[in-house]
Amino acid sequence: MDKWKILIVDDEPDVHTLTSIILKDIEFKGKKLEMINAYSLDQAKEILKNEKDVALAIVDIVMGNKDDGFKLIQFIRETLKNRLMRIVVRTGQPGVAPPREIILKYDINDYREKSEFSSNALFTLVISKLREYSDLLELYNQREILEEFANINFHNLDDLNLFFEKIKNILSMNINIEHSVLDYSDNGDECDIIDKTLWKSNNEVGFCIKLEKEKRIKYTIKFDNQLSNAYKNILNLTLSKQILSIENNILSKELIDNLYQIIYILSETTETRSFETGEHVKRVGLITKVIAKELGFKNQKLEFISTSAMLHDIGKIGIPDAILNKPTKLEDNEWEIMKQHTIIGYKILSTVDNPLFKMAANIALYHHENWDGSGYPKGLKGEEIPLEARIVALVDLYDALSTDRVYRKAWPEEKVLKYIKELNGKKFDPNIVEIFLNIYDKIKNFY
Repeated sequence: MDKWKILIVDDEPDVHTLTSIILKDIEFKGKKLEMINAYSLDQAKEILKNEKDVALAIVDIVMGNKDDGFKLIQFIRETLKNRLMRIVVRTGQPGVAPPREIILKYDINDYREKSEFSSNALFTLVISKLREYSDLLELYNQREILEEFANINFHNLDDLNLFFEKIKNILSMNINIEHSVLDYSDNGDECDIIDKTLWKSNNEVGFCIKLEKEKRIKYTIKFDNQLSNAYKNILNLTLSKQILSIENNILSKELIDNLYQIIYILSETTETRSFETGEHVKRVGLITKVIAKELGFKNQKLEFISTSAMLHDIGKIGIPDAILNKPTKLEDNEWEIMKQHTIIGYKILSTVDNPLFKMAANIALYHHENWDGSGYPKGLKGEEIPLEARIVALVDLYDALSTDRVYRKAWPEEKVLKYIKELNGKKFDPNIVEIFLNIYDKIKNFY
């Protein structure tokens, strides 16, 4: 907006002429005034339909009809939904438009009789209303920008370029980004004193993000224009939110990676007791993830099932070596003890109040259940068996048959696949078997 637009609505030409003479040389905040003249209600409406940024309307109440001014006020506030424009009512017939009644009934910002309008009075009125409009406009803009920033929600470091692009578009100004990676051993740099953000000037802000493995990354944003304190505060809130979100995501991934390592060690320990390799549990986790993704698992749940699957046989830690490593067929009583590993695993894992361990507990308990109800420990049937356990049931058997064991050599690939097809609808969920066979070329790559 190059000029402040002032709409004069009056059916007397002399009023327009006098008002224009008084206001013609006025400037406010470095901008001149642009006078827009309307001589009737209909003309004023047409102007306002096209002029979207009128700052002030000075409206005569009695024009062609005695209520034309009131109709225009209602048109501005109710039809156009314009709450920002300042409206001043002026009248030469105060008896027709009693001031107290008008001020209470209509959303106006001032009421004046025409006899009050000296040069100084008009100057004071216009400047005060433009100041109101300017302040409100700034608040409206800040609210819109705050709402736009509030909708920004990035969690990954890789998304920062998109975030910076959003800042540029919302503020409608060019920005320049600089960044550098620092070690925590680099003492005395700005990251040691930055809480979340640090403004070096009104057009330059710095912030740091903690990375994994004792590193941090420092960013500097330079804006083309100076920012007001209000906009700086909005950016502080937005940057702090994004920094916290990204750091929490990095920390979460780091914790999951550490947890994965712990789970792998536990699983490998269990497998070693039965003279198996830890690679079995790793492959079970990876293949389970591939199948789960085809079944619609995503994001955190997909990561959870991959890790949980590695703990499917953790209960074997409670089975005696003599039974666990017996090279010949187990006796009936020994088999009953062996089957207890599902319950032992469940009891170990269910003690941890965490979604990952709850899923792992279900897998440990139910991965020997069969689709036709012939499995153990509860004899569940079909979809009574948790989906994650149904996936692991197939993957566990496939990997066990496809690799060498101390008591036998790996089966040929054709024999393994034939056996899985034979168990389709008996031991295994038909849908999972179908997916397994459809993506078998992917699965083979893990061997």
